[in-house]
Amino acid sequence: MVIGQMAECLHGPFSLLYVLHTPRGEAAAGRYQSPYLTLVEIKQFLQHFGPFLSADGRYDLWLFSQEDEATVVWDRHNQLFAYGPLESFVSKLKSLGFTLGAIETPFPVQHMHYYRAEFDKEAKELLAAYDWSYFPLRPEDEQ
Repeated sequence: MVIGQMAECLHGPFSLLYVLHTPRGEAAAGRYQSPYLTLVEIKQFLQHFGPFLSADGRYDLWLFSQEDEATVVWDRHNQLFAYGPLESFVSKLKSLGFTLGAIETPFPVQHMHYYRAEFDKEAKELLAAYDWSYFPLRPEDEQ
């Protein structure tokens, strides 16, 4: 997953912020922050939950590196935002085959999000994976 590749540009420990803006019964809407994690733990999390994370739009996922003062955000529109060592991020993305280009529209004006029932079990498992700290949604998180 690209967000995991971007983590390789940073120094741990890391924390994840799972912003659950559209729950399907797995938990209350809110911001769930993980404890500190190593790069290996981040990669294991992404590998285990990758099918769910790649196919469902109920969340945004943020990756933080406190040491680098850096954040990588994978949002519900499958967009990636990176804040921090931009030259390292650009180099990593180019190595993965990405190229520079103009962004005409961040996402289609008319579009749909999928909140897939077949992933409800994985959504519950994800929230059981760590002792997440819970915070209410911020206004900008809500759909």
